[in-house]
Amino acid sequence: MKADKVYLVGFMGAGKTSVGRALARRLDWRFLDIDELIESRERLAVSEIFARRGEPYFRAVERAVVADQIPTRHAVVATGGGTFVDPASRAAIMN
Repeated sequence: MKADKVYLVGFMGAGKTSVGRALARRLDWRFLDIDELIESRERLAVSEIFARRGEPYFRAVERAVVADQIPTRHAVVATGGGTFVDPASRAAIMN
C-alpha cells in the first residue's frame, strides 16, 4: 500500500505547519493546514472562534473540515493542536 496523504499531529506550536510546508514541497504534494481552512471557512481567527462561539462549536467545524479532506490525495495535512484528541476527527484521520 502506498500512502497518499500525511497527517501531522502534535501540540500547538510544535512545528506542524513549518514541517508540513517543507514536506509538501519535497514530495511535490499539496499542503493543507486545518486551522487555516477553519479560519477561511469561518472568516475568524481560531482564537476568535473560541472566544465568540466556544470550543464545542470550534470542534464541530474542525470535524467538518477534517472530513472534507478525506477524498484529497497527495497532501500533507497539518492538524490543529487538539484535532487528534477529538474522537471523530481522530477516526477520520486514521481511516
